[in-house]
Amino acid sequence: MASEYINAVARRLDKVDVVAATDPILERACNIADEDHSYEKAEDMYKHEDFDAVYIAIPHHLHEAMIKQALENGKHVLCEKPVSNSIESARRILELDKKYPNLKVGIHYQYRYDYNCFNLASGIQKGHLGKIYYATCNGFFYRGFDYINLSPWRARMSSSGGGTLLTQASHIIDIILWALGKPNSVIGRIDNLKFKNSEVEDIGFGIIEFNSGSYAQISNSMITAFPKPRKKRIADFVELNIFGEKGSCFYEGPWPLTSLKWAGVEEFNYEYNSQNKNKFIIDKKNPSGDWGECIRAFSTWVLDDIPFFNTIEESSKVLCVIKALYKSSKSGKKEKIEWL
Repeated sequence: MASEYINAVARRLDKVDVVAATDPILERACNIADEDHSYEKAEDMYKHEDFDAVYIAIPHHLHEAMIKQALENGKHVLCEKPVSNSIESARRILELDKKYPNLKVGIHYQYRYDYNCFNLASGIQKGHLGKIYYATCNGFFYRGFDYINLSPWRARMSSSGGGTLLTQASHIIDIILWALGKPNSVIGRIDNLKFKNSEVEDIGFGIIEFNSGSYAQISNSMITAFPKPRKKRIADFVELNIFGEKGSCFYEGPWPLTSLKWAGVEEFNYEYNSQNKNKFIIDKKNPSGDWGECIRAFSTWVLDDIPFFNTIEESSKVLCVIKALYKSSKSGKKEKIEWL
């Protein structure tokens, strides 16, 4: 993930330089940084290198310790999602964030920087569809057995924190929460149909009930094989449909195959106020798409203090909802959401 993200995205951005990398397997660090600036131990990188921020792409249960280390060394942090593997750990990360008010900690939920997802959420927040009745979301992902065999931490609840709902569906669930607001309870059902020896789910369903009276229905798996990838090796597919009193909207993704259509209402396009310098303007023509826009926004947050969408508080919400879905699946009952 780090090699793909840094080499394909970060190096294209004007305000971002990649100066060093660390990985227990030195060869992997050398794929990102020069050999002279690659390290097997993170503490050696902090000791010998001069940089502003770290990008953390490691197993979920290690997020808390690595974020803590970065903050203690005076570095801003952009961490891969989810915030952590548990709500308790996310709480401690939030306390760390508050302990270092001059340092920024963001989570890489890049769908918020997909132009179409941003337009969808903005339109609904501004009442473009009126009262929202309900939403439906389907996620179709495919992962082979190597996905777990080569990274066995993914199959353990103690290290991953969850399966397909947390590792794949959480991106679009984050958009649902961003658009529809705060939910209060869920009904969930998860199972293992393919990865029988895994502690975490390969298929998951849920109904989310919002304080507004709206509902969202979730269906997601990582065992759906399409007969032909939609583009090169991109076989993943997500659709989010939202229905309101004035009309509906229909999103398909993820980037780079992303689209948004409105029905019953005029097309919504967010209007930026050119006089407001505290707004991040999403470039829908950015060749790096939502990945590039997310890291560009993070760098703008660090350098210019322009607000970043994916704070610890915002990104923890999706973790709390998914953990409630797991609890409901186990209890067989509707469950209230435990917030940070």
